[in-house]
Amino acid sequence: MTAFLLILFMIAAAALSWWLLGFLSAWLEHRQIVDTPNERTVHQGSVPRGGGLVIVALLAVVLMGVAIASERYWVFGGFTLLLLAWSGLSWWDDNRGLSPRFRLVFQVLIAIATLIAFGYVNSIQLGTNNSLYLAEFGIVVTFIGLMWMTNLYNFMDGMDGLAASQAIIAGLTLGFWFWQVGDLQLAFVSMLLAAIVYGFLLRNWHPAQIFLGDVGSIGLGAFFATLFIFANTRYQLPIISFVLLFGVFVFDTSVTILHRMLKREKFWLPHSSHHYQRLSKLGVNHAQIVVLNAILMLCCAMLASWSLIERDRIAVLIVIEFGLMFGYAVAVYILENNSKNKQI
Repeated sequence: MTAFLLILFMIAAAALSWWLLGFLSAWLEHRQIVDTPNERTVHQGSVPRGGGLVIVALLAVVLMGVAIASERYWVFGGFTLLLLAWSGLSWWDDNRGLSPRFRLVFQVLIAIATLIAFGYVNSIQLGTNNSLYLAEFGIVVTFIGLMWMTNLYNFMDGMDGLAASQAIIAGLTLGFWFWQVGDLQLAFVSMLLAAIVYGFLLRNWHPAQIFLGDVGSIGLGAFFATLFIFANTRYQLPIISFVLLFGVFVFDTSVTILHRMLKREKFWLPHSSHHYQRLSKLGVNHAQIVVLNAILMLCCAMLASWSLIERDRIAVLIVIEFGLMFGYAVAVYILENNSKNKQI
């Protein structure tokens, strides 16, 4: 496929996503499937929830189309079924409000099905000839990582444009990675995912006309996590590279949950302790926060891509990215202290 044809497909996918979301938004509002402000969100007023339905539906069509064109039915059929399973459960939760225990049981079953279909990470590469071999313990590590990544995206979906902008950068970066290893079909899927989410971003930019909902955030998180597993087991791409790619979400969520655990808070309940939420409380506007996080992720994407090219530098790149994210956290803390001092 030529670059020109790929661009045409991406433009068409973004336009179709934007157009369908207009109809979906009206339908969701009519059915009163809306989000009202709570402890996690920083929006005002009621906004339709469930924009992820369009993203999941279009991505499923793309996956099945590629399956037919490439005859890789097992790979792309597996991606499709797992995507629909994660998203279907989340849509059910969006509308029915499933109990945490019931939801967890089904998520565990889908995660197990993912490991059966695509295998598990059996080593963590720290350099060209330096790896930490996990053997069968890799099953546990992969399972935890899959569950963590899937729900991490949901944890961070609380501001207009934030989750969508991160997904666009991830899709474009993964498209480049899969192109580099010669999997043009997955590169195509990743690029089209970025385009589909861009169509959503146009309606999710502040003030948002529609939200992802769990069907979108869980669906995206699970799909990215499944791509990670496949890329590692099939092409031996370092799992650390994927962690580096999503450094913004991984660092923010991990630090926030650890901090809440140390304070003996119920970290699984809605809260407003993430860095983007704290910046919003300080009066920083949505656009500035989202752009800042997008810039940080672009830096993470470059470091992650560098780790694929220079695998001997993985440890150094981990330190660099941690320093970058730690600096971001310290800056937020300083701004909060300055704000408190001014109030005194």
